[in-house]
Amino acid sequence: MTANKSPNEKLAVLDLGSNSLRMSIFDLSGPGTAPQTFRKTIRLSEGMTHDSTLKAEPQMRAVHALLEYKKILDSNGVSNIVAVATAAVRKAKNQTEFLDLVRDTTGIEIKVIDGTTEAALDSLAISRTLGLGIGTICDIGGGSTELVGIGKTPPAMVSIPHGSRGICEMFFGLGETQGAVREARAFAKNLLATVDWLDGQKGAPLVGIGGTIRALAIFDLKENAPTPIGKYEFSPDRLKEIFDEVLSKDPSARALMPGIGQERADIILGGVILLEAVINRLSPEKIVVCDAGVREGVFFDFVENLGILKANE
Repeated sequence: MTANKSPNEKLAVLDLGSNSLRMSIFDLSGPGTAPQTFRKTIRLSEGMTHDSTLKAEPQMRAVHALLEYKKILDSNGVSNIVAVATAAVRKAKNQTEFLDLVRDTTGIEIKVIDGTTEAALDSLAISRTLGLGIGTICDIGGGSTELVGIGKTPPAMVSIPHGSRGICEMFFGLGETQGAVREARAFAKNLLATVDWLDGQKGAPLVGIGGTIRALAIFDLKENAPTPIGKYEFSPDRLKEIFDEVLSKDPSARALMPGIGQERADIILGGVILLEAVINRLSPEKIVVCDAGVREGVFFDFVENLGILKANE
């Protein structure tokens, strides 16, 4: 990463997650300008639930996607690059080997951020984007779930090392039976039971970010879904109706659902169960879907010199 902020410069932020690789190119001369956005499904955490090891095929999917993005950046003369990795790489026993492979192959240095930093970046992005005074942010990824209390003093946040893919690999490897669903629901409920500060958040709005709730919003909007989603509101009752619809279908039927499709058909159930547990715990008045997240948080951290990423070092 370089820290050049001349007016003609751009900043590329790459977010290497458990399921997707996302890139946003921000215009530093006009912070209000919508960034260019790119997304590839790489399923980096595939198969690592039981031994915490990144497998060879997912690693190569990530490397090939990064090489494609590097070509885009080079062709556009983008020299400011911040690349972060979250849960999958954070948990990986072979993290160092993977990061070395990426650096040697692509020239991109990836910073692995801990769960607290991920939650802080989410909070920064939402505070700058929505201006919400009180509520809870819920970011369900493939390998972890971050919860942040908005308006809490001191700030309250927790990173839970389980996400949509992890829940599916833990409980549904032998099929999505009723018994497996019951066990997954009980597990998700217990994950939240010890997070005491959530008691003070009951009834306040819930801000959902990440692939799971974005997919559910696109499903609800169908042909009216904008790209990006931007901001969309669910009532708790409507979201529970969608949960029931997802739960009633097998992966092949889910693959035909708008927003879920083939790429999320086999992992959306894990995210739904986690989100359901959060809603049951908090009973929010409404659920707001927002596209802002880690990448936007990195951008604001960069331009405002807040030092959130530096604190992670």
